[in-house]
Amino acid sequence: MLDPVKLATLRAVIAEGSFSAAAGTLGLTQPAVSRHVAQLEQRLGTQLVRRSKRGAAPTEAGRLLAEHADAVLARLALAEAQVGELAGLRRGTVRLGSFFTALAYLSAEAAAVLESRRPALFAGGHQVIVDELVDRDAAIAGLRAGELDVAVVFEHAFERAPVPDDLELVPLFDDPPRLLLPAGHALARAAEVRPRDLRGDTWIRAHQGTAARLVDHVLAAARIAPELHLAGHGDEPVEAQALVAAGRGVTVAHALNLIVDLDRIAVVPLAGGRPVRHVQALVARGQRAPAPLALLEALREAGARRGRG
Repeated sequence: MLDPVKLATLRAVIAEGSFSAAAGTLGLTQPAVSRHVAQLEQRLGTQLVRRSKRGAAPTEAGRLLAEHADAVLARLALAEAQVGELAGLRRGTVRLGSFFTALAYLSAEAAAVLESRRPALFAGGHQVIVDELVDRDAAIAGLRAGELDVAVVFEHAFERAPVPDDLELVPLFDDPPRLLLPAGHALARAAEVRPRDLRGDTWIRAHQGTAARLVDHVLAAARIAPELHLAGHGDEPVEAQALVAAGRGVTVAHALNLIVDLDRIAVVPLAGGRPVRHVQALVARGQRAPAPLALLEALREAGARRGRG
């Protein structure tokens, strides 16, 4: 591969018309300039510059190579400027994978923090955060494949979930448990409610997933076996909230979960405040790219605000 430094030397010789003038422009000695051109000629096997008493003039091969040198050096200068912008956080895009309510709430909150700290990133309406909806397994796969830069995941305190050694978990906040009751429920205005206080109610439970296991854990810890109504699938099924709003039963979720018809749902703290779910950021271990690190700090600030709230 041709050396861009030597290409710049050739371009200067042709532009200045002499080796001595090129040496002055480049801050090199004349022997160094001659050596650069000679090394290029040796590499390519053809003469690039004709020397005469009137100076230096390019051969046809020299003119052709100088034209390519202009394009190559311009692209290198552009690359250097763009990398400098990334390093200085004047531009950048981050691919963020999140679970449903983190995408709905936390991504926007982190973007607001990031924009307040790094407004240049958002200049001209540039899209800094590209969101993708993922569960924990997909987040891990996306980070390991290089398809995501940062992910927001969670794990229940009663169900810890390790990650591969090449990834790093960063705690954001603990999401407290909440009982969801129809707005007209007798305990809707209680300061807190024990699961046993709801043993006569129908409980809404997802068919499977972490949301189902949360309900099972709470009921087992309270040693109650109420009537169950199965609805929804996965980690954060909105069907359960819709049924609570319709007065069909009660359920347990977490504070960040709440997204459906809050005027018809009473949100009451679960007595004892357990189990929380740990909301975390997940990144490749040793991540050093400036934009993902800036978003990670913004997520930590947004998480700290939620933790204080």
